[in-house]
Amino acid sequence: MNYKTRPTSAVSIAALLLVACGQQAPEENAAASSGMPNTPTMPAASPAAAEHTAHGTMNSIDRAAGTVNISHEAVTSAGWPAMTMSFKLADASAVPELAPGQRVEFGFTTEGGGTVTRIAAAE
Repeated sequence: MNYKTRPTSAVSIAALLLVACGQQAPEENAAASSGMPNTPTMPAASPAAAEHTAHGTMNSIDRAAGTVNISHEAVTSAGWPAMTMSFKLADASAVPELAPGQRVEFGFTTEGGGTVTRIAAAE
């Protein structure tokens, strides 16, 4: 066996393994050529941007602060268990007249810990 071919073969095998794992070989990675460590990139779409729908009970609303506190059921699309929490309101002026203790249906995103994008009395 020719010992000069071993390093080249090892590099070729390593590059094939990286490609099989969905990663670029270091010489193809822009970060490697710039001296930066090879770090994974975030996915293009963020689940936080998705709107989720939930039902719950209105506990309080603070229009001046732009927040609402709701005890909501589990939200499987967001991976959240049932809980009581405060949400930011995307538009506090667009919130209908709701009273504490009232059942509500609302849409929200998980951005910033939870932002209500729409809310109405549940039917």
